[in-house]
Amino acid sequence: MTAHLSDQDIQRDAISGARILVGDMLMWSDLDSLDVPLAAREIVRAAIAAKRPRRVLLAGPRAGLLVDTVPADVPVDLLVRALPDARTLGDRAGLHRSADLYCGGLDVFEPAHTYDLVVALGGPERLLGPDSEGLTDGQTVARLSAMLDDGGRLVLDLANELGFTDLVSAVPDETLESDAGWHVGAHGFGSRHLFARERTTLLQGEGLHVEACFAALPTVDEHRVLVHEEAPRDDRLRDQVGFQAGLAMDEHFAATPMLREPRNVVERVVDGGLLDELAPAWLVVATKGAGVAAASYPAIVVAEPESDSPWSTVTVVAPDAAQSVSWAASRADTETSEGTVARGLAPLAQGRSFELDLRRACATRRHAAIRARVRRYAAWLSDNQTWTKQTAEQRFFATPANTLVDGDDLRLADRSWRRTGVVSAEDALVRGLRDFARRLLASGSAHPWRVTVTPDELTVTLGAMAGVTVTSVMIARVARIEAEVAATVAGRPEDIEELLARNLEQGEFSRDLPAPDEIGFRELLTHDRVISRELREKHGQVKWLEGTLRHRDRYIRSLERVIERYEDTLTYRAVEALRAPRRIATEKAVAVAKTTAQDALPPGALSKARQLAARMLK
Repeated sequence: MTAHLSDQDIQRDAISGARILVGDMLMWSDLDSLDVPLAAREIVRAAIAAKRPRRVLLAGPRAGLLVDTVPADVPVDLLVRALPDARTLGDRAGLHRSADLYCGGLDVFEPAHTYDLVVALGGPERLLGPDSEGLTDGQTVARLSAMLDDGGRLVLDLANELGFTDLVSAVPDETLESDAGWHVGAHGFGSRHLFARERTTLLQGEGLHVEACFAALPTVDEHRVLVHEEAPRDDRLRDQVGFQAGLAMDEHFAATPMLREPRNVVERVVDGGLLDELAPAWLVVATKGAGVAAASYPAIVVAEPESDSPWSTVTVVAPDAAQSVSWAASRADTETSEGTVARGLAPLAQGRSFELDLRRACATRRHAAIRARVRRYAAWLSDNQTWTKQTAEQRFFATPANTLVDGDDLRLADRSWRRTGVVSAEDALVRGLRDFARRLLASGSAHPWRVTVTPDELTVTLGAMAGVTVTSVMIARVARIEAEVAATVAGRPEDIEELLARNLEQGEFSRDLPAPDEIGFRELLTHDRVISRELREKHGQVKWLEGTLRHRDRYIRSLERVIERYEDTLTYRAVEALRAPRRIATEKAVAVAKTTAQDALPPGALSKARQLAARMLK
C-alpha cells in the first residue's frame, strides 16, 4: 500500500467533503438509474453478523447505498465515481461515527489502511470513469483483494459472459448504445466477462476462498433474486427457485421483445441444474486467509423493486426452507394499507407456475389441453372451501401469474395482498384470463389463435372454454378495479381515470402491437424470413433472366452482321432490282381484276360469297 492520500495532492468537494481522485465524473449520476440492492443487503448483513468488521469499504454507487447496513460505530469508506452520488451518499452516511468519501476511479484509490469487509458492486464499469485506467474483471478482483485484511471478507458481483439473458433477448442492451456504454472498446477493459468455470480459479489466484456464491437475477446491476448455488439441488427449494427466478426475468423483459419465453427458459435451466453456469451475474462472498469464522447465508433472497415504496417486501429463505419476510423500508409493523388495498407480511407458497403451465398448453396449439386448464382454474376460483370469508378478499389477486400448481391443487403464490370488497368468482376469472391474455400476446408467445387477436377477444374465447360469457360490461368493471388498485399502490389516486383508459386500451390492442392488424414479434421474424427467402429467389431469377437477355442480344447482333454482309453482295442487289418491276406489275394486275369482277357481278355478290365461304370453312 502507498502512503495515505494527503490534502496537498487531492481536492475536496466543499459540499460533501469527498476527496476528488482521478476518474471523477462531475456531471454524471449512477444513482439516477440504480436502486438500493435489497437482496445484496441481506448477504452483507449475514457477513457482518458472522464477524463484526473493524473497517469497511463500500465501492461503487450501489454498494454505497448499503451504508445504513454497516453499524454506526464502524468506520466506513465510500468510493464512487460521480460527484452528485458522493453528495447523496454523504447525507446517508451522516450518522456514522467515521465516514470518508472518495470520488474517482478504483485504479487510483490507494488508502493507507486495509479493510476486513469490502463490498464492491457493479464491476469495473461502475468503479471506473472515462479518465481512469481500464481494468479487467481479474485486475479489479486483484486490487480489491490487496485492500483486504487476512481473515476479511469480500462481497462483489461479477457479470457472466454466457448469461441466459442474452439467449432470450431479441434486442441488444440499450445501455451499450448510451453514454453508460463508454467503456465498450476502451483501452484496458476486458473484451468479455467471465465464464462460470473461470470464477473460482480467478478468486483463488488472488488468495481468496469462495465462501458462498449466488446466482444474481435479472442483471448485474439489479439483484432482484439471489439463489445460493446449493439451492437448486434441494427438492424443497427447486420449485420456488424456478418460480421466483422466472418471475424476476419475466418482469425484466415485460416491455422488451424476446426470442423465447423467459419463464420457460429459466424453469428448464433450473431443472437442468445449470443456473450457476447460465445466470446473468453472480454475487460472490470470498474470504482471505485461513481461520475465518463461517457465516450462515440464506438459500434464496427475493427483493421486490422500488425499495422506497411502502408496499415492497424482502423475503429471505433459509437452507431449511424457513422464511422470513420484512418490509424493504425496514419498518417494524406487519401490515400496510391505503384505501381498499392492504398488504401484510406473508411467506411465499410452494409450487410451480400455473401461468407457465397454461402457456405451454397454448404452445401445443391443442384447444383441449387449454380448455382443461382453464376449467380447472375457473373451478378453483369458484370453490367456496378455498375462498372463505377470511380469504375471499385475496381472490382478486389470484391471476395465473400469481398461482402455483402443487400436485393436483392450485394455490395462491403471494397471499399478502387483500382488497376490501369481495370480488365474484366470474369477475376474478375475467381478471385472471385477461391478465394472462395480455401478457401472452405482449410476449409474442405461441398460441393457436389468429395473429391479430386482441387481449379482450382472447379473454372472451378463454372464458367460453369455462362456460362463462365475458361481456364488455364485465371487462370494464374489472378494468376499473385494476385501475383503482394500481392508483392506490402508486400513491396517486388522482390518476384513476388515466389508468383506466390505459387499461382498456391495452385490452383493445396488444401491448407490443401498434395496431390491431399488425403481427406479433415472433410472427414478424417468421414473415421477415419468408420475405427474405422470396427476395433471394426473385434476385436469382432476375440474374438468370438478365443473363438470358444478354445471350439473346449477342445472338441478334451476330444475325444482323450476317444480314448486312448478305445485303452487300452483288447477287442480292441484282435480285432486288429484278423483283421490284415484277412486284409492281403483279399488284396492278390484281387491282384491275378486282375492279373488272366488281363491275361484272351483281351488287352484294362478293359479300354473299364471303359468307358462304365462311360457313363452308366451319
